[in-house]
Amino acid sequence: MPPECHQLLQSLETATAGLAVLDREDMDHVQRALVERARAINAVQDWITAEQRALRPVSPELVGRLTRDLETGAEFLVRLALDRDAIRLDLMALNRGLQLLRCLGGPSPARPNAIDYRG
Repeated sequence: MPPECHQLLQSLETATAGLAVLDREDMDHVQRALVERARAINAVQDWITAEQRALRPVSPELVGRLTRDLETGAEFLVRLALDRDAIRLDLMALNRGLQLLRCLGGPSPARPNAIDYRG
């Protein structure tokens, strides 16, 4: 495998490994990590496209490493989806609690439709 390809794959693997260790509650950091991984994926994709245009075969090592990276990335995306669902359920519970508190508080006092000189 050419050094350029090896370097691109290393960048992709580093970006993917970074997803596994970041704090998933810090959405700004997660977003930056996903953008970095997307750039690495695009760089590898561009390199593969250039190799195909030059009619050079794709290395089996490249395919194996990309497959492993895909599996690792998919695991992270599953964790993010589970986190999203947990947050959604928490928000639903909070909304139910808020609705219950509003109901227990009773009706709010009627407000006048017009403002008089007393406020």
